[in-house]
Amino acid sequence: MNTSLGIGGVGDGDGPPLVLSLPPVPQLVILGIIFVASVILNCVSIISIVGARAITPINLLIINLAVSDIVYSLTIPIFAVHIVIPWWPFGRVGCQLAIAIDIIAMIVGVYTITALSVERYMDVRERSRRYNDQVKIIFVLSFIILLWLFAILFPLPMSSSLFVHNRTRAALVSGVSECKSRWTPGELSRYVQLKFACAFLLPSLITCTFSFRLILFLHRWSIRSRRLSLSQNSLNNYKRRATTLVLLIIISFFVLWSPLWILQLYDTFNKRGPTPYIQILNFLTLVFVYANGLLNPLLYLILTQNFRDYIKRNKWSPWIYRKRSKTNHQTFIYRTKPIINHNQNQDPPTSFIINNDDDQHAFVPNDPSSTAI
Repeated sequence: MNTSLGIGGVGDGDGPPLVLSLPPVPQLVILGIIFVASVILNCVSIISIVGARAITPINLLIINLAVSDIVYSLTIPIFAVHIVIPWWPFGRVGCQLAIAIDIIAMIVGVYTITALSVERYMDVRERSRRYNDQVKIIFVLSFIILLWLFAILFPLPMSSSLFVHNRTRAALVSGVSECKSRWTPGELSRYVQLKFACAFLLPSLITCTFSFRLILFLHRWSIRSRRLSLSQNSLNNYKRRATTLVLLIIISFFVLWSPLWILQLYDTFNKRGPTPYIQILNFLTLVFVYANGLLNPLLYLILTQNFRDYIKRNKWSPWIYRKRSKTNHQTFIYRTKPIINHNQNQDPPTSFIINNDDDQHAFVPNDPSSTAI
């Protein structure tokens, strides 16, 4: 059972639920701020990408990550209600949906981050344009569809075992109930371990592998560039910003999600029951996890040009943008050939920076080897 909903009774026997015994008002204020900010920032990031027409592989993954963050933030009101009401008021269907949404959004989010690390490494290391953007977009869309299908199927065994349990006859009369599982403690423990392996350990290993290789490649490229006095534009600003964005998203994910998984594994093997310290750590780790849902779009809005261009184009300076758009051509896909002025008898440069609203691609090599180490 994922404790991010704070639902007591699932995997805890008949012991008390893992709810922080502090005044509910500070908890509700913190959760309310995170919920509103997460939904607004993720919606703004999606609108800025779609509004800028920057539909590229990396931006599709960013949109998918934003959608998973919005879905995951929907569990915040459920957790908030459970803070005020120490029993489960949503019935069996609400119990099953709450757990399913929690696990689905978690799986989609972590594997989207893994896909971002792989995409950044493959894009930066790409020596020649074997596939155009359309082919890559189709591949990314297929990955997203399969990922959501896997995420929806994964929690079905767990959610189907949930029911609303009443502890005593008095509780049955008063309507006091809790969300529990028919599985034994051993079965619940094995499911938590399986979820840890599939939803955190495996994608984390893949993410760390490609992130390390990406950092190593960039380090070697930087050394080679200084040695050969190459122009820094050979690895253009758009790719650098996109790479920085993905690496920061990966780092924030590990920093904010690791405490929750450590606590869950400890709770799984802990036979003494919850303690006040465990309850406090439970709430803090949940705040970290929920805060990750607003940090991802915040990083995107700060580090990319799409949002700033979208605001200028639609709100702050429409006249300036219209004037600039008459003289500047913008593209959102790969260009396979360099732009050459045939009226000038000059040799074409080794690389070209294209005015592009997309934060992924703007480097067009004249020589495929120009990006190689």
